[in-house]
Amino acid sequence: MELLFHQPNWLAFMLIVYLASFLFKTAAWRIYAGQEVKFAVYFHAISYSLLVNHILPIKVGDGVRTGIFMKYGGKSWEEAVHSVAVMRLLDMLILAGIGGIGIVRMGLPSSWIWVTLLACSTVMLATAHYLPVIRKFPFVVKHSAYFQLKMLSGKGLVILGLITLSWVLEAGVIFAVVQMIGLQLGSMALVWANSMTIAGQIFHITPGGIGTYESTMSGSLALLGIDGKDAYRAALLSHTFKFLFAYSLGGYSLLRMPLHWREMKTWIRRVTGQTKSRSHSKVRKED
Repeated sequence: MELLFHQPNWLAFMLIVYLASFLFKTAAWRIYAGQEVKFAVYFHAISYSLLVNHILPIKVGDGVRTGIFMKYGGKSWEEAVHSVAVMRLLDMLILAGIGGIGIVRMGLPSSWIWVTLLACSTVMLATAHYLPVIRKFPFVVKHSAYFQLKMLSGKGLVILGLITLSWVLEAGVIFAVVQMIGLQLGSMALVWANSMTIAGQIFHITPGGIGTYESTMSGSLALLGIDGKDAYRAALLSHTFKFLFAYSLGGYSLLRMPLHWREMKTWIRRVTGQTKSRSHSKVRKED
């Protein structure tokens, strides 16, 4: 904490690039889901998601993100879930792509496995709409058709470009930390380390991925030649900043777009399937 606030120039840099990364994510989501909804709705939805993921031990912020988009965007629950799920899917594909490029360039033994999985995932995503098995499920067909309509248009490249740029900008946090500590590491290497760290946090059982983030980030930096102690220090420092940012941005959203915890809990339960199971049990009791 002392190191962060005693170097205000780098702290300001971290704030700017990290905030910009979320603005680009917001812009990509709005282009995909519909520009008739205000930019602020998308932004606050992402902000709430970030806050919830840094408070609760499991990653359920997307439930709140979905609920806000449904409530303030005038969308159905199905439409909201679809757009949030697609944004997460594109995030992971881009992170996996960046990670794969780095693994291949470093010549790690697992590089061929990574590239094969990424290639297969991309092909399946691109051709899913045409598979006979998929056509047996009208719900899946409808959503895959909408996905292809959007992503194969001119907007698709813009969406992918904005999401990619957002992850490059997020790597600016670890870039600043490395400069503050006095380590020597190239910008592209840090983009790779950041991508590997975020991709490694698909699931976590601690608020904000405490432990998972540090182990993945320090391990990635160690592979790039950074001493283990310095790598762990950089991971701690960057994660501390991200926690402070999540709470600050979430507090701003609470002021600008207040929500009750009961409402957020309902959305989280709905995404995790708890509401469905409870409603079924309620019907059985009434019967």
